[in-house]
Amino acid sequence: MERVVAIKKLGKMLGKSLGYRVDPRAPTSEERDRAREEAKTLNAEFKAAEEAEVARRSAILDADAEYQRLKAETKRLRKAKDEAWSKSMHFKITVGTSNGMFFHVKAQGDTWENVIEKLGTKAA
Repeated sequence: MERVVAIKKLGKMLGKSLGYRVDPRAPTSEERDRAREEAKTLNAEFKAAEEAEVARRSAILDADAEYQRLKAETKRLRKAKDEAWSKSMHFKITVGTSNGMFFHVKAQGDTWENVIEKLGTKAA
């Protein structure tokens, strides 16, 4: 089928929002089939190598006391940092608009006066 005929037919099926692309360097169906089989083989080899790498990394790092200390300290500090950040963004009153699916925050504050003031400065 010629491109012009195909585009006309697709335009009737899909409407004015039709879009298309043509890649002259795309592989043939036989090349895609060969690549798919090669990908399956390579994927199995990759998984085996990845599992061996993870096992080796774990063996080395589990034996490293300094690494374990740093890992625990990082975990503790991440939790404390996240809690402090969350607390700093938590307000008593939050107002906004909802479109049924999403709630869009317009202002936050500790009192209704703070919220109204923030909305007034945004509107101005």
